[in-house]
Amino acid sequence: MKVVLATAPRALGEIEMAGLPFLSVSYVASYLEKFGPHQMGIIDAHSDNLTAEETVNKILSFNPEAAGLTATTHNRLQAIAVIKRLKVKKPSLLIIVGGPHFSLSAQDALKVVPEIDCVIRREGEITAKELLDVWPDQKKLKSVLGITYRDFSGRIIENPDRPFIRNWSELPFPAWHLYDLSKYQKKIHGTDFRTIGVISARGCPNLCTFCANAAYGKSMLRLRQPKDFVNELEFLNKEYGFEGFNFWDDTLTVVKSHVMNICQEILSRGLDIKWYARARVNTVDKEMIETMKKAGCVRISFGIESGSPRMLKVIKKNITLEQARKAVELSFQAGLIVSLNFIVNLPTETAIDLKMTADLIKEFNQLPNVQANYGFLLIYPGTEVESFAKENGLLSQDFSWNSYYHGEKSRITGEDPSVPYLEWPGMELEKTKALMVKNLMTKNDIFRKGWQKFKKVKSFKEFKDLLKTGLKYMRV
Repeated sequence: MKVVLATAPRALGEIEMAGLPFLSVSYVASYLEKFGPHQMGIIDAHSDNLTAEETVNKILSFNPEAAGLTATTHNRLQAIAVIKRLKVKKPSLLIIVGGPHFSLSAQDALKVVPEIDCVIRREGEITAKELLDVWPDQKKLKSVLGITYRDFSGRIIENPDRPFIRNWSELPFPAWHLYDLSKYQKKIHGTDFRTIGVISARGCPNLCTFCANAAYGKSMLRLRQPKDFVNELEFLNKEYGFEGFNFWDDTLTVVKSHVMNICQEILSRGLDIKWYARARVNTVDKEMIETMKKAGCVRISFGIESGSPRMLKVIKKNITLEQARKAVELSFQAGLIVSLNFIVNLPTETAIDLKMTADLIKEFNQLPNVQANYGFLLIYPGTEVESFAKENGLLSQDFSWNSYYHGEKSRITGEDPSVPYLEWPGMELEKTKALMVKNLMTKNDIFRKGWQKFKKVKSFKEFKDLLKTGLKYMRV
């Protein structure tokens, strides 16, 4: 069968992985090529910054029998726009969707978007092969684990979950040959090394209430053999000339022996590469950080989320501020560039909690090579935060994740308007933003920023909104 896999066009707020080829579609493509066999094509609409119409035309240029699209919650609406156009132009096309968003909202997706034929939930390699092998045989579809689909009567059927792949040796390398890798020129931030994304583990054992990855992967960690992982690094370095690698593991440092073995494998082969890793402050120590540095790590990020011990417990972060300070100190002393991420408008957060977060951000930003930033909490399907929001009337019980949504208050955060924010009564986004500005900036900074915003005002409504925000700031 001729199959095209595509990423959805990019949405506002989706910047971290822009310019890097996505792993999910390339793993599925390589598996289908090897065990199908199927004739595969990949379209990276996200990195190529294609419109929905351009994506549709590229998909149809392959004359495929089946098309698979992956999407996050941020670009789900762009994916749906592509899907609707595809069905209009080629009604016979089998349309399959996957990825974290559709996995966690499968039944809603099929109810709201009739153009979708089937949802592959969670890992797609084995499921995609089995699905394509039997489609459209309704009797055989019943035995394919991990899919949600409609029967001939239109009834939505959700088959049992497929167990997670535990043995990574079952999976071939991603289908790098289906990309034009010469066009991927993104650098590790703060360096000049051309970078590609790779992964040494799937899942994360932590239970952070806000994390879509925890809901998607059910907090189950599965490690790849370090030698196999470094084989891929060496292949991409020597075959395609990549010097930089973005380790996309949710948390690379969960298992110390895993990280140390990867580092030793890199060092023993004399691989001259640089890489960026995501870590947790309660999983690193001096030996690990120094070994990572020797093996080529140049940048590390930690999600600290809050400066309030109370809030860290509320969101089940399971770290302490002492651990955070120690991890940051070890990292910048080793010569790493350090990125720190914080979140505001957390459930039940108060002005006192925000002050503690702002104080910790200021403390960290005084350190060399350390950059601490904050963002606003977004609600994602399947998370504890979503349940909290519905239980407290902050998100309607019948909220559809696959219908059009535009949050007007995104103008306050400057982020994606298609994903809802959590707003705790008495700590609405305007007040939260004002408190963070007040706590983080000097008066001169505030007036300068206010003047810059005033110069950009284009309508009376925008002026009223700016004035309203300024008055709220004066009152906090």
